[in-house]
Amino acid sequence: MSVLSVGLAQRPGREKTYVALLQKVLHEQQEWVKVHAAEYLLWAGYPEGVREVFLKEETRLGNRPQYRVGIWRVLHQASRGEADRQIWSGKIKEAFLDEQGRDRIHAAETLAKLHQSTLAEAPEITRRAISSNVPSLAIYALWSTAFHSEQERQKVKQELIGNLASPSGSHGPGKTIPAYALRQLGDLEADQWQLLARAALEEPDDSPTKVYLLSAAWVTSGGQPDVQVGQLRQLLMKYSTSPEKGARSEMAMALAERGDSAAVPVLTGMFENKHSLQDSAADYDVMAAAAYALIRICQREK
Repeated sequence: MSVLSVGLAQRPGREKTYVALLQKVLHEQQEWVKVHAAEYLLWAGYPEGVREVFLKEETRLGNRPQYRVGIWRVLHQASRGEADRQIWSGKIKEAFLDEQGRDRIHAAETLAKLHQSTLAEAPEITRRAISSNVPSLAIYALWSTAFHSEQERQKVKQELIGNLASPSGSHGPGKTIPAYALRQLGDLEADQWQLLARAALEEPDDSPTKVYLLSAAWVTSGGQPDVQVGQLRQLLMKYSTSPEKGARSEMAMALAERGDSAAVPVLTGMFENKHSLQDSAADYDVMAAAAYALIRICQREK
């Protein structure tokens, strides 16, 4: 019996089913869908096989722009010891610091997600990225500097909150990426949270940004008024059947962070692909996100 089989045998039946789906996606799907499944397995505590699969991906596709950053991202998280981890973080930083490189935006996003900052080692390049006229690069680079120091973290949160009130509009990275970053940074002051919640509730229903604002506001709502929090959750749950893969996945990530048994029926519908997007890769990406959220709920409610 394999190590994976032994590990699964010790888990509750439902959790084994969800892990099996993630393993299937890891081994059978391609590129970013594979990356997402790998990360869900790592975050859920099922690392078996992930590193081996992505070492093969590095050999096979390690020269493919943009996707290679995803490969390095997984290998950094699946690394065996600090020396191994430094290999992959070094590649990601090198891609970000190459100001003419093709991977800069992906590398900046990955550094932020991995809680890595280049502010100390390359302050000028980092500040130029934050001042970039490419909004996504600028915001991801700003987000990454939150991990330079506690002072920077507080400064970054305030700047991201400020983006929500900017006149740049609802579309593009103007509000979407700040909301996405704020969900993951968390720990907002009461006045910051109120601004975020107001932005989420006032965002037009047809805006692609609304789900990210709702997700961030709901996940970071600890200690806030129950009525307001309940309204945010109710609006967020509507995205389980959105025609957009990203919206469904973002809702699932919010539920992975603080969902409970009441969310299980909705997530089960997503896991079982009851409302197909009519695109196999997109369907598997959503199913994997739902599987991860269901695992996290199972783990919290043991």
